[in-house]
Amino acid sequence: MKDAADAILRAEQAAYLEALEPPRDPLLAKMEAHAAERRMPISDPEVASFLAVTARASQPRFVVELGTNIGYGAIVLARAAGAAAKVLTIELSHELCEIARGYVAEAGLTAQVEVRQGSAIAELEKVTQPIDLVYIDCVKEDYPRYLELALPRLAKGGVLVADNVLWRGLVAHENVPSSERVRVEAIRTFNLALVSHPDMRAVVLPLGDGVAYAVKTG
Repeated sequence: MKDAADAILRAEQAAYLEALEPPRDPLLAKMEAHAAERRMPISDPEVASFLAVTARASQPRFVVELGTNIGYGAIVLARAAGAAAKVLTIELSHELCEIARGYVAEAGLTAQVEVRQGSAIAELEKVTQPIDLVYIDCVKEDYPRYLELALPRLAKGGVLVADNVLWRGLVAHENVPSSERVRVEAIRTFNLALVSHPDMRAVVLPLGDGVAYAVKTG
């Protein structure tokens, strides 16, 4: 579901790129309709395609997703990473965890995907095995802390992807609404820390609401 217009692209460019997206398979289309009807902020279809390409190329064995919602991203990642991969997806809401588990079961991925209820920070702190791919799409105010916790756990050559890093384009605005200042400052801090980290090679892409992509080099 598109939560908002693309942060950088003009409407006609976004429409053109959206039209290039392959037809959605029935389950993903069902989940997109579910999210649209209830105004649930799942990944945009083009971000999901980017996740699938990234997971297929990097072939991660252990994937961590922060922010499950209804399980859309977890299913995309698990399918693309292949049957040997394990996906841990973390969600605070009990209701959303139950919905996500239902969709994961419908996808035939119950043995591959663990939907864990809890705080993203607290559950990430418990992870001890190296992470090959981490996808961040959770509480925006906590993005800097997610980065602090994820980087030491990320394997060398591991990939980090974060959604909404342009936050409706507000990260580039001088005058930010007071209701959004804390989120915007947190995302600005995250973006700068990521692209300037000596052990990461990172870029912020004007895709959807902004997607950060980084590889751990050291």
